[in-house]
Amino acid sequence: MKYDILLFDADNTILDFDKAEEQALRWAFRDLGLEFTPETLPIYRKRNIEQWVLFEQGKQTKSDVLINRFVNTFASLGLPMRLADKAGNLYEEYLKQGFFTVPYADEVLTELQKSCRLFLVSNGVTAIQNSRMKGSGMEKYFEARFVSEKVGYPKPQKQYFDYCFRYIGNVSKSKILMIGDSLTSDIQGGINAEIDTCWFNPSHKANNSSLRPTYEIDDLRQLLKIVF
Repeated sequence: MKYDILLFDADNTILDFDKAEEQALRWAFRDLGLEFTPETLPIYRKRNIEQWVLFEQGKQTKSDVLINRFVNTFASLGLPMRLADKAGNLYEEYLKQGFFTVPYADEVLTELQKSCRLFLVSNGVTAIQNSRMKGSGMEKYFEARFVSEKVGYPKPQKQYFDYCFRYIGNVSKSKILMIGDSLTSDIQGGINAEIDTCWFNPSHKANNSSLRPTYEIDDLRQLLKIVF
């Protein structure tokens, strides 16, 4: 067996964040009496990603992300700024109910758990991640969950992974694999930590960066051949 320790990102690797995100945003807009237009979701996603990139770079806090993504979205859409904070709060509450998983997550994790130690590594909000992992039934597969706000550093910073490794114990880095959908967070993080990486890319996004993951898959079932 090539790998004993598997580090999984949560959103869009185990949990289907895209579905949960759209549902939460639609429900928040509904509650505030705001029209959900064809441009609402794309603009929100763009503003959200911008904020998380700044967080990954250590340029702002997670609290800043949660506030600024809605302030910037409302500014871009020309919506009443007085409602931006309310929208953010509603969105976070509804996101806790996003229990969707990616295809074959249950099947693959069941098989991997028989021989490997599985850990969740996430930059998400702890309360939201805990709710979604429990509601989706995915929490039972993971020995521990490392969320950046508890660790004190975000992925992809090396200090984040150093914290994880101290918990995991004395294991050769050659036996650890990082699996995630984000090049800037998961793959860069794995490279910073000097471990092998697997880019989960089901939508076949182009890799226009200088980052080169050890593996690339578009179906979680392909992990079984890599690990075993």
